[in-house]
Amino acid sequence: MLRANDISRALDEARDEGRVLALVSLIERSGKPPLETTRMLVAEDGTVAGGTLGDPDLDELAARHALAVLADERQEIVSVALDNGIRLLFEVSRPPLELIVCGGGHVGRAVAAAGRLLDFRVTVIDDRPDFASRERFQDPSIRLIAGDFTPSLRNLKVTPATHIVIVTRGHRHDELCLREVIDRPARYIGMIGSRRRTTTIREHLRREGVAAELLRQVRAPIGLDIGAQTPEEIALAILAEITLTRRGGSGRPKSAEGPMARTR
Repeated sequence: MLRANDISRALDEARDEGRVLALVSLIERSGKPPLETTRMLVAEDGTVAGGTLGDPDLDELAARHALAVLADERQEIVSVALDNGIRLLFEVSRPPLELIVCGGGHVGRAVAAAGRLLDFRVTVIDDRPDFASRERFQDPSIRLIAGDFTPSLRNLKVTPATHIVIVTRGHRHDELCLREVIDRPARYIGMIGSRRRTTTIREHLRREGVAAELLRQVRAPIGLDIGAQTPEEIALAILAEITLTRRGGSGRPKSAEGPMARTR
């Protein structure tokens, strides 16, 4: 049986490691509250991380339902009625979203501000102290690191809840940053630059032996194509792509569907 302190410790460890967990509780059996509430923890790959509902078949069924609940980031607390009067409660624990911005220039500053609006924990790195200063980033919740990109990134914890945006002042620094993080477990890695420049960097890393699968996961050029020109518009395009990665969707205009679209 999972005790309260076991659950608390497991949830704390998962949040610290950037993992998502679902706590599943049996709250009704045969339409009545059970004499004793049983619980289990399910990871986002559907594996049972601890506990049991008292029946292997029910555990397997609950894990399948948990997998669907965990896949939808809009879900936090869900009650599901099964056959035979069984009802399960799914409580989802998600780690805080992290945004690491490499580069404190105009675009980096706009990306950091947009990230805070979306409730990310934001860290900005720049090797120029003036560009990683509180004068430029007045929001005290934004963490600032003034130092060389490679050791600074190496010292940061990167988890599946981490999103990395590479927008430094030049392709050499972009490549240094990408080389350092490309094999880390970040959920999103994006790099600014023209298609030609980003292709050149990809080719450099490919020649160094970086796996093609890792290179394909990098969003470069970064952001959705919305015709962005200003730093703020570029930041919007980047955060839109990050949101698309997290939430899913087609990226198509909603006005392209429905009855209004048919009147055009």
